[in-house]
Amino acid sequence: VTDEPKVVVTDEPKVVVTDEPKEEAQLEKAKKIGRFRSFPTLKKEKALPTLKKEEAAQLHNTSYSPGAGIMKAVGSFPTLAKDQVLIRVDATSFSTRDCLERLRRFSNKELKNSVWVPGHEIVGRVVRAGTNAQSWLDKRIAALLPYGGGCSQYVCIDTKIAIALPEETETLIDSNKVVALLSTYMTAFQCLESVIKPEEEKIAETLVKEKDWSPNYAIPLIANYDGQKKGALFAAKKPFSGKNVLIVGAGSPVGLAFVDLVKTAGATVCTLSHRAHLSPIRGIGAHFWYELSQKAAWEAEFGGKMDLIIDTVGDANNDPSFYKVMRTGGRLVRVHTTSCGQKYLPPQPQEQGWLFTPSYQRINDNAINYDIFRSCNDDKKLFTEDLAYLQDLLQIGKINLKIFSQVGLNEVKGEFEKVMAAKTNGGVVVVRPNTMM
Repeated sequence: VTDEPKVVVTDEPKVVVTDEPKEEAQLEKAKKIGRFRSFPTLKKEKALPTLKKEEAAQLHNTSYSPGAGIMKAVGSFPTLAKDQVLIRVDATSFSTRDCLERLRRFSNKELKNSVWVPGHEIVGRVVRAGTNAQSWLDKRIAALLPYGGGCSQYVCIDTKIAIALPEETETLIDSNKVVALLSTYMTAFQCLESVIKPEEEKIAETLVKEKDWSPNYAIPLIANYDGQKKGALFAAKKPFSGKNVLIVGAGSPVGLAFVDLVKTAGATVCTLSHRAHLSPIRGIGAHFWYELSQKAAWEAEFGGKMDLIIDTVGDANNDPSFYKVMRTGGRLVRVHTTSCGQKYLPPQPQEQGWLFTPSYQRINDNAINYDIFRSCNDDKKLFTEDLAYLQDLLQIGKINLKIFSQVGLNEVKGEFEKVMAAKTNGGVVVVRPNTMM
């Protein structure tokens, strides 16, 4: 793109960025424990000037349709609504939700010629803004796109889904890693913290009573014995110590993030996956592995032992097996990895009777259903803080983020096929739409 939109600026003051807490001692503590630091807060002290009117320019993206396959396409810049911004995309990724959407379109005759642009997470910079969104101009942001569209040089979004990212050199994580965190560890981290939350609430309440501390600590953050905040997963007393955790679909990038985090939290990590995923699962340190299709074998091995089951596959026909391996009082977490409609496969006819049994009700009533898009919409502040915390953990080497490749739009077709065929060794494929590679 040669006529990339440019921001017209004046000498007027820009958006003021703050980063609390401000005291030196607190800042020093923040560097050590991570969670005190938050992303910058945007203060609308004075709006930036409106952009001059420009002619519509061309932009490139990579689209998919069952009829035409994967191909590069050319479009035009949209007209922005008053609360929208135009993002120059630095990075997006291919994930399980992209694969599922592609399969859905391939199997639906009505969608044969319908064009869709993959990419559900983006990191980039605001280059245009509507009249009510001028304070976002030139800001570095991340966003989740429920229906895709990230595999494009520019993306138009509403400011309500924009997440401000830090600009400071000492806290800056490159766009490739931020988008990889969004597509993997963000889901794993928030899921596990939601499981720990009930127990940690009791601990926090006890500490408040004993030490007369302020109860304003946001759960799932807890106070340790120094009165500091930190993620429950990385507390000194490992929350999953002595627990058995089963991760279903452990070979995907999200599954591997779960393995990494629950192992760090002290669990005995049991995994189920396709045989092709065995190598990365071993590499990240899981304790046990079985092929998912060998139900009789893993039911016998794990029977009645699992304190927590994390299902990233979503096949309801596995629920009877989950019941067999779950310990009394165990929990099930269902991870939604798509936004293209109901992910979970309907039970086969021979299994439908299971839906009406007390056993199914016991599992289902206690299950946690996690969806990253809903999480961001319901509590954007917490979502932003969690993403900041994951960046801290990445900087100090506490998590093992794995990027398989970084490609431009010209190389998308080959990499998408690798993702579909599970040939990325559990790593994230990052697409850089504005980089020639």
